[in-house]
Amino acid sequence: MLIFSLRAKVLIFVAAICLSLSPVLFAGLKITKVQKTAEFYEVVLNDDIKISNISLIDNVLEFPEYKNKNKTYKQIAVLRKDFKNYLIDALLSNNTFSGKRMTSFKINKMSVLKNNKSIKAFASIIFDDDIEVECRIMNGKKGLWIAWPSDLKSGVWIKNFTFINKNLQKNIEKKLITDYTLVAR
Repeated sequence: MLIFSLRAKVLIFVAAICLSLSPVLFAGLKITKVQKTAEFYEVVLNDDIKISNISLIDNVLEFPEYKNKNKTYKQIAVLRKDFKNYLIDALLSNNTFSGKRMTSFKINKMSVLKNNKSIKAFASIIFDDDIEVECRIMNGKKGLWIAWPSDLKSGVWIKNFTFINKNLQKNIEKKLITDYTLVAR
């Protein structure tokens, strides 16, 4: 009876540890850097991508949004509750992951605009099934290019989403432009 009781206690202890660590263990993206400024947080995910201008007030995460005259558009969204909890915990404790992980991506949606000279399409990319990022496919003097989330403040563009891993950026942008040209035909 004593052995069963000890075994049960060990199992309960192990289960409690697994539950408390589950956001870290099962999240695809890992937070490899956290930086706090006066108002906002900045996180680096898998040493590949950086999201800036995140606010956390009373455990409520808010990502930068694009606002025009009529509407507000979410540019970045957390897709899974366990990743959201992991992110909040990392922001509050500055607990980061050290190690290398590959970042996977998939294009989630693409909306082609027919009557716009500069904006050709809106698209979203999902990173490791944890974060969705909206972007625009733009037409410029040198051809098609991708506009990632940013804000215009005092006449200066402030980037809310940037790539640290330029190969990842190149692969995503190449795929976005290829998919756009196939859909826009």
